[in-house]
Amino acid sequence: MSAIDSSSVSPVSSPPEFRIHDRRGSLLDVGGENSINNFAFAVRRSVNYLSSSVGSRTTLDSELAVPSSPRVTPQVPPDEHTPLLEPPKDAVSEIVISLKSTPVQTVFNSINVLIGLGILSIPLAFRLAGWIMGTAILTLAALSTRYTAVLLGRIQARNQSLRTYHDIAQQAFGARASVLVFVVFALDLYGASVTMVILFADSFNAIFQGLSPAFFKTVVCTAMVLLNALPLRILSFLSFAGIVCTTATFFMVLVSGLIHRTQPGSLLHPAPTNLWPVSLPDLCFSLGLFLAPWGGHAAFPEVYTDQKRPEKYTACMSIAFLFSYSMDLATGVVGFLMFGQIVQDEVTKNILLNKAYPAWIPTTIVVLMGILPLSKLPLVCRPILSALERRLPPLASRLAVSCVLLVSSLLITNFGKIMSLLGSAICFTVCITLPLLFYLRLHRSELTPLAQFLLALMALVSALLTVAGSIAALLV
Repeated sequence: MSAIDSSSVSPVSSPPEFRIHDRRGSLLDVGGENSINNFAFAVRRSVNYLSSSVGSRTTLDSELAVPSSPRVTPQVPPDEHTPLLEPPKDAVSEIVISLKSTPVQTVFNSINVLIGLGILSIPLAFRLAGWIMGTAILTLAALSTRYTAVLLGRIQARNQSLRTYHDIAQQAFGARASVLVFVVFALDLYGASVTMVILFADSFNAIFQGLSPAFFKTVVCTAMVLLNALPLRILSFLSFAGIVCTTATFFMVLVSGLIHRTQPGSLLHPAPTNLWPVSLPDLCFSLGLFLAPWGGHAAFPEVYTDQKRPEKYTACMSIAFLFSYSMDLATGVVGFLMFGQIVQDEVTKNILLNKAYPAWIPTTIVVLMGILPLSKLPLVCRPILSALERRLPPLASRLAVSCVLLVSSLLITNFGKIMSLLGSAICFTVCITLPLLFYLRLHRSELTPLAQFLLALMALVSALLTVAGSIAALLV
């Protein structure tokens, strides 16, 4: 592998800075360039880039050009017409930000991409694969996807005009590849949206069993019509709620296991588990579940482009993937120990259906599971809406997306099957197979024969696992 990993990511040119005038500081500006305002600003840029990948004309400028936004003017170098003395400015009325992410922001945005709903199915994946194969698959998934994320950065370092995953695909394989990427992205966003609707309905139905899941699906899809009308500058702050809710959910699962003393659902008296997979179909089904949490490669080229210091990209990826791997592994271990052979496709569902827990635990989890889809769905749907709004009025686009999600969630009700299919068909393709082929195609002349062989072999194995996992997800 060292033959492949020998090159490094080189920096790109220094980004321009912009000066924002006439805005008073707030609590959201505490921390300077790493403030919450700047984090949210980076999320807006990332969603804009992703929207452009699926045909949107939405740009950062259009998002900034709103009446409530401060006036943004670029700093220009002084010349003979520049006055020597400038009028005094209040220290808190001028805040300088760089329209690029710091390394801390890059790590945060990468974690925000990686930590998602897929983490809830990791305990089920361990039940299907067993402790030994499950730990090995999850570890290999983390190492492989981290490696391909770095490869995407190396491709961009060599050609700074490549700003999105779509650009890289077109550069490597032409216009036909860009069409394939468009279809894969659309399916990925669609599948992710449906899983969020199902998660919302399953969580509330576990508490309010007198109401059908269809009712809660209708509620969240109706709310989406309103939330999708909000500007991106507001939705970007919801991304913080998403990552906080996901992390808080893990700690709620952990606390539930520590305070409960009887099986099932206790870490003090763990449930029976298995070392090895029960069957080959179960093992193949688990592949998609283990890959689902790593589906962030569609956004990583934008993360790279958005950096103030691209030479830190590899280190940022290592930190983000290590944190995400730790969270995924911990959730899988805790959930599997608590519920063993009866763990469901959403580990939170096991807790919600267990009446032995104190009332505040299921209530808190339901609140978190309610906020999580509502915080992520508008951002996930934004690229789809941006593409539709080129052909339909905004209200019609929002209604169409909500109706499609509602009908789909009523027809497809198994959260685990969707996560497994997304992980196998989409994540293997987007996160492993295609980045390897891109790098092999664009950097073949720089690679040794051994490196070329290893890259091709990895791509072939990934493609075979895609087929095996997808078939299992459809049949099991």
